[in-house]
Amino acid sequence: MRPSITSNRPHWANPATVRGGGFILIGLLILTLPDASTRLLGLLFAGTAVLLGLTDLWTAVRVRPVPWPAVLLGLAMLGAGVAVVVLPGTAFDRLIQIAALVLAARGIPVIVEAIRSRDTSPDSRFYFVKGWLMVVAGLVMIVVPEGLEAALVLSLAAISLVAGAIMISYGLAHDDADRFGTVQLGGFVRRWLSERDVGDEMRLTVIDDLYFEGPDHHQKQVGFWVLLILSTTIATLGILADSTAVVIGAMLVAPLMTPILGVSAGIVNGWMGRVGRSFSTVAIGVAVSILTAVIVSIWAPHFVPVATNSQVVSRVSPTLIDMMIAVAAGAAGAFATVDKRVSSSITGVAIAVALVPPLGVVGVMLNAGSRADATGAFVLFLTNLVSIILAASLVFVLTGFALVTKLRENREKMKTVISTVILGALIIMVPLTFTSEGILSSATRQSAAQEATSKWLDDVDGLRVNRVEVTGDEVRVIVTGEGDLPSVSELNEMLSDAIGVPTEASVELFPSRLFTADD
Repeated sequence: MRPSITSNRPHWANPATVRGGGFILIGLLILTLPDASTRLLGLLFAGTAVLLGLTDLWTAVRVRPVPWPAVLLGLAMLGAGVAVVVLPGTAFDRLIQIAALVLAARGIPVIVEAIRSRDTSPDSRFYFVKGWLMVVAGLVMIVVPEGLEAALVLSLAAISLVAGAIMISYGLAHDDADRFGTVQLGGFVRRWLSERDVGDEMRLTVIDDLYFEGPDHHQKQVGFWVLLILSTTIATLGILADSTAVVIGAMLVAPLMTPILGVSAGIVNGWMGRVGRSFSTVAIGVAVSILTAVIVSIWAPHFVPVATNSQVVSRVSPTLIDMMIAVAAGAAGAFATVDKRVSSSITGVAIAVALVPPLGVVGVMLNAGSRADATGAFVLFLTNLVSIILAASLVFVLTGFALVTKLRENREKMKTVISTVILGALIIMVPLTFTSEGILSSATRQSAAQEATSKWLDDVDGLRVNRVEVTGDEVRVIVTGEGDLPSVSELNEMLSDAIGVPTEASVELFPSRLFTADD
């Protein structure tokens, strides 16, 4: 018989809550100390590489004849681990790229085998997607190793925070959590998930909200398409007029979030028919929205030139920040859908994620003949789409909308769909990363030029810097006030040192003086 546990401490001070608090503290430290976290991650990789290398060498030298390929692999792993410790910056990036090459190379045989067995194996589609997932993931790692470092650090932080919240929630809900003092993280998560269930009544309510089913399915479909066309029309007019208020108004009535959440809900519950119908609705809705935007932009007058239109410019160069916004918005939208106590916040989610305005920009730019900008806006929409699907799927599981038993029953159905969405996310990350790096680099150069120009005028009374514009190696400086300018050659030297490349500066001094024939 298990002895009873008696203690004067409150019931919530149990192993579950203590461990959960520890995980949350680790997550917060990772987020607040990113440089130290990246260094720690590099040391973790180095330690793993050294351990694997020594293990391979120890195993190889005990075999006769000695398997020299295994010895070389062990030495390579050992050298890679040591290099990461000695040269933490470049060596870690190279190690990631080598691992990426191995991952991509291993994906090719998986694809070939999936193609060969497509007529005999029911899992061939999954392995086909899996192989491409490995290849694309490897290519992403090769192209942007720095972005992968940041992604790994953020992933570790997110896992720590979510795991900590789950363990604290479990500990607070169970007076007998002391009995599970030896249970590890996976055990707590499984126990917590097994108890999550929104209930059949709420599940039916969410199904009614997300899918065009039931006796009134015709009315639901009519309402969806009417609102989609009207919201796209409003968004396109707002874009042409460069009116943020009008574009926000379009976001409030845009219904495209509903079928996207329907895709996520269908994936985690194994409702493949609903997944297909919801995704078809999204695809047709995208085509209808772009066509509507093209028609509206043909007939409506362009009040603001497209090149200087802030509504257009802000949506043709998506970055990783847009993906992060979409992930957070997708999670919030799924939570608001399941928990009716916060359902009113779905309006704010619609404003944050902006699904219809990018499609409006696609139509406007196609009509203007700018396919590059139209492609950029469409990439923004795809970024929002895959991010919402992934984040919402996770939230539907954590909230109990999808039961753990259903996940086990339908995991074979889910593998291909989830893998395909992740594959799409990895493909999209490549242009997003380059755009993000370009924006960050431009912002850094702009800040450095601004600081150097301010120092250039430090000793001059009556003059101040009004604006600094950096375009490639050219810097345009606008100065206002009265006084004599210092040497522009000196400014060139200061800007070259600050930016890191030779620059050519031009300085405009205002206010200008107007001369007439009477002067």
